[in-house]
Amino acid sequence: MKKISVPNSLLDKLLQFTTEASIPLGIVTGNADVTLEICTGDRLESDQATIYSNGWIKCANARLLAKKLGISNSQMGKLLDELKIKVRECGLGCF
Repeated sequence: MKKISVPNSLLDKLLQFTTEASIPLGIVTGNADVTLEICTGDRLESDQATIYSNGWIKCANARLLAKKLGISNSQMGKLLDELKIKVRECGLGCF
């Protein structure tokens, strides 16, 4: 199971969300495959190593990130929605 490292403030919320949404990810606060950071100012661009809650990601990178994490595009879309991450340069219908 792939892991996402999240701030302590989001740990319980994301554990509950991934369980309810049946998304097979480990949500941890230490070393992981991907790091989640909270974007509080301007929206920052997420990539395959760091995703920014309240940020944005290119559709192609979101698909690659889903593959890296071993989840479907649909599950990735739900995770992006939960984290309020906008998808740009969309390949229509991916998420």
